[in-house]
Amino acid sequence: MSQVPVGFIFVVLAAAGTAVWAYLFEQKRKADARLLATERGFHLDTDKTGPPDEPFALFSTGHGRQASYCLWRDDSNVAAFQYRYVTGSGKTRQVHDFSCVLAPTSFFAPHLRIEPEGMISAIGRLVGIRDIEVESPEFNRLYQVRCDDERFAITLLDHEMIAWMLDSTSGRGAVRFEFGGEWMLASIRKMPFDELFGFYDWAAWAVDHTPAVLPSLYPK
Repeated sequence: MSQVPVGFIFVVLAAAGTAVWAYLFEQKRKADARLLATERGFHLDTDKTGPPDEPFALFSTGHGRQASYCLWRDDSNVAAFQYRYVTGSGKTRQVHDFSCVLAPTSFFAPHLRIEPEGMISAIGRLVGIRDIEVESPEFNRLYQVRCDDERFAITLLDHEMIAWMLDSTSGRGAVRFEFGGEWMLASIRKMPFDELFGFYDWAAWAVDHTPAVLPSLYPK
């Protein structure tokens, strides 16, 4: 019987050691996260799961979609979580990581997206596809708005909402918003876990900037 090369054995042992180290590191990371959540009055589920059921564009993009590190409080329906999806495969494979907050609204919204203005939107205008635009040229330069119901979009983006979207406290394009049904989704490029608590509170506060007239025009 031929002997197994020593080099092969070393590679196998090294790989096994790396796998064990990665597992132990991840378990410690989860334990630290659970302790931090408890200290701040949150519940935390570190398990990976599919995206929420709400039909937002972010949750239907790419493949390998998964949510993890979901935070919530007993006294609120707001949830924050880390979210990932994958595009391409092989050499073209890209992983996209976000931090998200799903917050309830007091109205029932048609699907609407508010995102930073970009090249895709500019190309769309050249071929006749238009964003929904408001009376503020600055807002129209910074954001692109897509909505199934233009009336809803114009009502949502009243003067006060536009002023807030143009203020630094809104993120000025760093945060992307989607509204749909009874929910608002705020998403941003992935932040460290310990910053997710602040994003949770910020998004819950951001819902309060929506116009007070919406519940009567778009009731649940």
